[in-house]
Amino acid sequence: MKVIRNFGGDADWGVLPYLQNTLNSLSDENSEDVFFNGVQFIDDSSLLTPYKDYKRRVLFAHWSPCEFMTRQDYYYFDAYEFFTEVYCVCPFTCDFMNRYYGYEKFKYIPYPYTNYSVNTFYEYDSLVSWFGSIHGQDHINAIDTISRFNYKFITSQKNTWMHHPYEYEKCTHVGIPTEDKLKEVSKTKSSLTFNKLYVSPGTKYNPGYINNQHRAFEHFRMGILPQFKVRTHEIATCKSLILCHRDPWNLIEDFYEPGKHFLYFDTFDELTELLIDIDKNFHKYAMIVENAFEQAKKYTVENIFEYIKTN
Repeated sequence: MKVIRNFGGDADWGVLPYLQNTLNSLSDENSEDVFFNGVQFIDDSSLLTPYKDYKRRVLFAHWSPCEFMTRQDYYYFDAYEFFTEVYCVCPFTCDFMNRYYGYEKFKYIPYPYTNYSVNTFYEYDSLVSWFGSIHGQDHINAIDTISRFNYKFITSQKNTWMHHPYEYEKCTHVGIPTEDKLKEVSKTKSSLTFNKLYVSPGTKYNPGYINNQHRAFEHFRMGILPQFKVRTHEIATCKSLILCHRDPWNLIEDFYEPGKHFLYFDTFDELTELLIDIDKNFHKYAMIVENAFEQAKKYTVENIFEYIKTN
């Protein structure tokens, strides 16, 4: 399978270019099948013309369900017509789109992830990390909580619409390369993940989605959609303890088992209590860390790409 990339609509400093290094090594330039990586392929159809005669035209839809909260007049159905298959990291998007098409065009996969930067573990210098931006009240509460401890707030300051003061006043690492970010996470006993997509106030709600009764959109009016974050895999592969905020969908349970691979917290008071115990008794959680590390090996780029390639 030949791998084609275009990060014109993506964050060129994010995780996709990092994963692309592995995809490049797996690409077969002589294949009659093509794998598209990048959201620009659904925004600019002219990019697809050179590949119209390929036998399989596979799209990796790592962004779902972001496409449902961009334009009022665009349903994106037409944008997906070109592809023979769309491999998607959101099960509800898959179900919603397959109902429209009437067949299994969208296929649910784990978010593929390979960490090739970290090979030293258990050299902790901090208790807890959040790496990402501040997109909602959950993140504000999280930074408020973890900043009472020996923490890391790793951010790019490029991917925020809130411009909350914490983004600038409480960050500990800004704009560091992915490789360095992963090394910092590997030196942190625990890390937070929120598997939700937070809708910004400026979003132009498409009425075709906001009034839809499908489970993917049941909390649309509350400003959240389900979205499994690759951050969860990053934490596991860094041997940092996954602390996951429970949500209405809990997509993390499709890939990791609570209590065995990660821990939930429902409130930030509960998170505080967890962090106090992790700080004092980390040995109690070491097996969870190891279990998650082993589990994450199932979801490598190599494994998922082979799964897609063999259809």
